[in-house]
Amino acid sequence: METILIITSVIIGISALLCLYRIARGPTLPDRIMAINVIGTTTAVMLVLIAVQVGQPFVIDIALTYAMLGFLVTIIASRYLTTGRIFT
Repeated sequence: METILIITSVIIGISALLCLYRIARGPTLPDRIMAINVIGTTTAVMLVLIAVQVGQPFVIDIALTYAMLGFLVTIIASRYLTTGRIFT
């Protein structure tokens, strides 16, 4: 099981590095925002993998909170890009 967790962590880490490339070279701002969102999601998944490997279930709560905040930031940034304001 630990080998699978390590292999999964490496694959997810490579995915995050590819998203860093997209942030640096993304042709448009929405591409960059989506790459930031994917990095946030991969960070939450990495936290869950660490929680499983270490055996500390409270870290999963931290990962869920982090994922929710990342989602909200993505929604706010997208709304600002489309309408020019955050609130109505």
